[in-house]
Amino acid sequence: MDRQKEQQAHYAGLAGGLTGCITRCICQPLDVLKIRLQLQVEPITTASQISKYRSLAQSVACIYKEEGLLAFWKGHNPAQVLSLVYGVAQFSFYERFNGVLRDIALFEGHDRTRNFVGGACSGSFAAMIIMPLDVIRTRLVSQDPGKGYRNGFQAAGLIYRTEGIRGLYRGLGPALLQIAPLTGGQFMFYNLFGGVIKRIERLPEDSMLQPVELFFCGGLAGLCTKLLVYPLDLTKKRLQIQGFSANRQTFGQHFVCTHMLQCFYQVCLREGFGGLYKGLAPSLLKAGVTNAFYFAIYDQLLSLFNKGFHKTL
Repeated sequence: MDRQKEQQAHYAGLAGGLTGCITRCICQPLDVLKIRLQLQVEPITTASQISKYRSLAQSVACIYKEEGLLAFWKGHNPAQVLSLVYGVAQFSFYERFNGVLRDIALFEGHDRTRNFVGGACSGSFAAMIIMPLDVIRTRLVSQDPGKGYRNGFQAAGLIYRTEGIRGLYRGLGPALLQIAPLTGGQFMFYNLFGGVIKRIERLPEDSMLQPVELFFCGGLAGLCTKLLVYPLDLTKKRLQIQGFSANRQTFGQHFVCTHMLQCFYQVCLREGFGGLYKGLAPSLLKAGVTNAFYFAIYDQLLSLFNKGFHKTL
């Protein structure tokens, strides 16, 4: 049995990594849009005459006109590595940690709490590992055409030489604050919605849902959790571009802050409370689509790997 649990944890990591790569390739354009809108200090409204990006449709047209189609996949390489590493670390650790929690009397009969704690711990662990890749991805997406870094490898070296290890971990505070409820909530809501569907269809608890149902559960889980933690994501992105203003001259006013609380205060003071939710539309769309694909593909891959494992027993 121990061998079986260990093998399932390995399969969970493999399925999580493959799922991350697939969903990242599909959803990268939404990520580019989200980051561009999050970093804009000027208002995002069609009535504004000073804003580079004024609406979702106008932003798509503007990026395509100025930078071409490939601009929607800027920062894709470090983002792809990020997704692979994050997927392997998150899901592998989640399966291991969830297995440990099942044997603890405190969580007996409290599946949603166990799912939340397991997801929160696995997400925090994964976030610590991939933080430098997130900083590199954000800067590649937000830099002027022809300026800044040529690729992720050069970016890593320059950031480390000019800003030290701290530069590679800019925005870690809000990242960790957001990731625990984000990943914990995703696993909790995903299992909650899955349980509701099983009760409606009168299916056994250990039965496998159909791909469409998995897609639906994952999408709802992503939307619910993203709404809760979005201001922390915006704060993280604003912190990640500090010291990078020379390479962002065509994107309007540069936002300056030194820590998370100051960032919150400056955004609310200058852009209003709604400023904390800039880029929410593509972010919610990305969260819903990403999580829908993520969980649907992940469960299908994990089921496929486990069937192969049982055949070898």
